[in-house]
Amino acid sequence: MSGTLNPLDVLVQQPSPNPAVAAAVVVLADSPPPLPSDRLDPALQAVAPHLTADERAAWVIAMGEPLLKASITTPRCVAAFLGQCSQESGGFRDMEEDLSYSAGRLCEVWPSRFPTLEAAEACALQPEALANRVYSNRMGNGDEASGDGWMFRGRGLIQITGRTAYQRFAQAMGMTLEQAVAHAATQAGAADSAAWYWSANELNVPANAWSIDLITRKINGGMAGAAERTRLCNAALQAIGA
Repeated sequence: MSGTLNPLDVLVQQPSPNPAVAAAVVVLADSPPPLPSDRLDPALQAVAPHLTADERAAWVIAMGEPLLKASITTPRCVAAFLGQCSQESGGFRDMEEDLSYSAGRLCEVWPSRFPTLEAAEACALQPEALANRVYSNRMGNGDEASGDGWMFRGRGLIQITGRTAYQRFAQAMGMTLEQAVAHAATQAGAADSAAWYWSANELNVPANAWSIDLITRKINGGMAGAAERTRLCNAALQAIGA
């Protein structure tokens, strides 16, 4: 509404005595303005055409503050973010990792852990058992019996995975570890965690350079779905009209 200051305006006009807060305000104030919702909505439609208008509106609201906090504000940054998030989340539908695999599929995805169908049977169509097996003793997780693999499975638009990642996300959000895990599975938390991951990995730099393959490697650890990720990012950028 006219005459109403947003929180950033208030901080700019009434600087905080805390040097860290004041410095952060300067950074935010110098950042490009956020992409208007009337440009964000068509970009979201381009990367997730199956979403209804109401679903897109909800995502636009959920992403507004996280995008601003992470300085994901230029057309290229927004487009790259939306394209990568769409690929990672099944078109903004899946906010939690699907770990229900057949024995045959387990042998394809994790051949070193499941070299035979017999070896895969114990985890086939058993998401919790599978997570505890394949995510044990890495990413800050404990052993298979600890249950960390299942507790810290992938969640969010860019699925953060492992105890270490969740601890870092919790710290950034000012939450306990348990709160961060629960939050990441919500729509608001899915947006928060994706924007946090993007910022923590400094992905605005390759996004502004339109180095989509580099972003893919940073997020995926490889080049899985690279062609589709590039297509989605380009579609979002075209829809934004940049």
